[in-house]
Amino acid sequence: MQSPRASQPSRSHFRWVICALLFFSTTVNYMDRQVISYLKDYFCTPAELGGFGWSNTDFSHLTAFFTGFYAGMTILAGWVIDKIGTKMGLALSLIIWSVFGILNAFVGRLVAMHVMVRSAFGIGEAGNFPASIKTVAEWFPKRERALATGIFNSGSNFGAMIAALFVPWCLTYFGAEKGWKMAFIITGSVGFIWLIFWFWLYDTPAKNKWLSKAEYDYIHSDRDETGPEDKSGKKVSAGLFSFEGRLPRSAFWGLTIMIHILCVFIFFITQKIVGQGVLQNQPSLIFFALTGLVAVAASVSLHARRWHDVNQSGWLALTYAVPVLAGFGSVIVLGFDNKIYLVAVALALIAMVAAGAGSSVSGPGKFGHPGSPGLLGYRQTWSFFVGKLMTDGIWWFYLFWLPDYLVKQFHMKIHDTMWPTFIVYGISIVGSVYGGSIPMTLMKRGMPVYRARMTAMFLIAVCPLAVLSTQYFGDVSHFGDRAMYYAVAVICIGAAAHQAWSANLFTTVSDMFPKRAVGSVTGIGAMAGGLGGVIVQLIAGTLTDTYKATPQTAYLIMFWICALSYLIAWTGMKLLVPRHQPITDL
Repeated sequence: MQSPRASQPSRSHFRWVICALLFFSTTVNYMDRQVISYLKDYFCTPAELGGFGWSNTDFSHLTAFFTGFYAGMTILAGWVIDKIGTKMGLALSLIIWSVFGILNAFVGRLVAMHVMVRSAFGIGEAGNFPASIKTVAEWFPKRERALATGIFNSGSNFGAMIAALFVPWCLTYFGAEKGWKMAFIITGSVGFIWLIFWFWLYDTPAKNKWLSKAEYDYIHSDRDETGPEDKSGKKVSAGLFSFEGRLPRSAFWGLTIMIHILCVFIFFITQKIVGQGVLQNQPSLIFFALTGLVAVAASVSLHARRWHDVNQSGWLALTYAVPVLAGFGSVIVLGFDNKIYLVAVALALIAMVAAGAGSSVSGPGKFGHPGSPGLLGYRQTWSFFVGKLMTDGIWWFYLFWLPDYLVKQFHMKIHDTMWPTFIVYGISIVGSVYGGSIPMTLMKRGMPVYRARMTAMFLIAVCPLAVLSTQYFGDVSHFGDRAMYYAVAVICIGAAAHQAWSANLFTTVSDMFPKRAVGSVTGIGAMAGGLGGVIVQLIAGTLTDTYKATPQTAYLIMFWICALSYLIAWTGMKLLVPRHQPITDL
């Protein structure tokens, strides 16, 4: 284990400086992300009244596409960060989202243009949490990770608070027509200031000149840790397009399902952006063909490695590749209404089931040794996946729809929503930090790490049940002018509980996986959370348009979803990983 240089200080607490850097990167991340929610009222104002003339569904598509690209890229972002390191990974991520955040000011009023730029913005934002969680794993012992995560994660609330005050001010000071542009430009520029401090202060613990040997030893005091710079020579998993290696059943089905979900999402994006069928628009046809071929290549590589794992020739992957390519070609040439496509789908499904049904063998495959089963071969990965899928969308709902709820429920103007939303996000900071400290308190009393974490998460999961009463307390006919304050107070409980939940959920990754895999696992979970966010955004948009005359009904349904999701997620996680089972073979 490499020790810090002799010139470094004898004592230090520099890990908290690193935590502060992560806090401010997350603040910038959410400030830039949150701008759009305070522009909804202007974007959805009829064009004849000076707005963009969007519908609620248009706005939900914008937020859903951003969330979807964010989700799709987090798995890649986590893998890249594990490869290039947190310093360059987080810096690159921030540069991308800041540039496209600024570009949002120059795309006019078309929904399609905002969707494309905001989707690219989501690609950049995808790297923040995988990089931050990996940094916490490298810089903090396990007993402090939930607290450190809670502190930096509270930056999401602080960023939302800044946006809650700044964007309405921008619209008032510059006027709506110019103010929405300035909101994107100013918030997008702030991240470049953070970059200066990041490059000045950050390096890995083994190389950082401000870190003392005593603090270095404390960071690596966990008995089951081998140190952040440990290199075992083992691959976490084979490359997505690799035809060498092996793939167990669980990883095969996990990756296959993910690829097909992303394919459906990409097709959905193509249809919505161009507003017509893919075969009637040449640019969308090219986009559809290229993304489809990438998906086919990835799927075929999975089949080849899966056949190796059952001690069969990788050439059997052609039983899947041939019908898929035939069906793909028939769609491009003849459209979807052809029998070739239907037959090809049936044959591809048969080939998929045949590959996924076989049992692995213990001997080496034709192209190398078994190696590790891949991250998707572990229950621990799926536990984190379920936790993120079921709960991340709730926070996205609070971020993007809370101002709209206040406007419709209490007939407020958008600038009047500043302080209520500011208070909600401010209270959430308390939940994030305090929630991260609960398991640490339990551990100090002798409770094992995983039991303390899951006990804390269960207690936190009960708290969102309070939002079931939001519409009761928000009934103006019963409570008059006090109704808004009561409703906001209940939402504060739900939002604070989410942040406390999130701080602990992220930390389950570093509890169970070695540091070199934390970025990749976090990326997988963040992708699941993004997909959950897409679902929640589309549900919210559909409900608010369906119940346009009675928006209270739409939000009553949404608050039921917000209340129950955490207990469902906790139950799924506990069923998947009933006891602490750290991964040691990566």
